[in-house]
Amino acid sequence: MGQFERRRHPRVPFSAPAFLEKDSRVTYGEVRDISHHGLFLSMRGDHEPGKEALVSIYFLSGTSTLTITMPGRIVRTASDGIGFASPHLDPLQILSYESVFSFGYDPPQLMEEFLAHADTLAPGKEGITT
Repeated sequence: MGQFERRRHPRVPFSAPAFLEKDSRVTYGEVRDISHHGLFLSMRGDHEPGKEALVSIYFLSGTSTLTITMPGRIVRTASDGIGFASPHLDPLQILSYESVFSFGYDPPQLMEEFLAHADTLAPGKEGITT
């Protein structure tokens, strides 16, 4: 990191298709990196910092798709995309979803079991089993 970097958390290279929904408009992009509570979305268009938006990240495997949608806000703009912040973004969970989903396991119960387990680990639910 350069001496003028303002980042509080390290970035992890990550690639996945995504959509930004803002002001009833949907724009396609690709996640370039993720961090604790943030991501960079490569995309085109005019986007204003401070605007509330939804980002949906897509994991694709064969004919199956897993979509994770989170609310947040645009925190910065660049010529090649936007910085997006969300208190709901947990890079370890995102990387876990990608890892399990990319293996394309059959039967589909494995993914269902993984998601059920991940739900018990969500903030505020530690140690709760359903």
